[in-house]
Amino acid sequence: MLEEVLAILSSTPEKLRREIAGFTPRQMKRRPAEGKWSVQEVLAHLEDVEGLGMRDRVEAMVTQHIPRLAVFDQEARAREMRYNRVDSVRSFESFARKRRDNLKWLRKLQPADLRRKGIHEGVGEITAGEMIYEWVFHDLCHLEQIMEVIRYALWPHMGNMQAFYKLQ
Repeated sequence: MLEEVLAILSSTPEKLRREIAGFTPRQMKRRPAEGKWSVQEVLAHLEDVEGLGMRDRVEAMVTQHIPRLAVFDQEARAREMRYNRVDSVRSFESFARKRRDNLKWLRKLQPADLRRKGIHEGVGEITAGEMIYEWVFHDLCHLEQIMEVIRYALWPHMGNMQAFYKLQ
């Protein structure tokens, strides 16, 4: 199953590239609704968390004896790092570069590495393998978030066909 998980991780940059192709800077910055992130913020977050939230945690479990893993408050981090002001192109390019490097590193892990453990301050004991699965799940959540931005942009132009759908 790990190969399938790595395949999903490797496909994320291209999926992102396809979905945001043609977005103007204004569209990148537009939040679909109050309390929801813009594409720009999603890209800044993905770039930021690629190391700090994902690789660093897995690497700590693989190289240390049951490390403590801090909670990552993504909303606080978004404010602190000013995701809403980060250049989207730069975020995407940096994310794609980090992802390529991380995939090379992940493919070198051995089955015993995946069983190594850490203590996550929010949920307790986890393994490196579980963290890698979460990494993929995280990607998919943020891809869905970008699709939501696109849905919100289409909504006002649908007229009476809106009756068939609900925005969340």
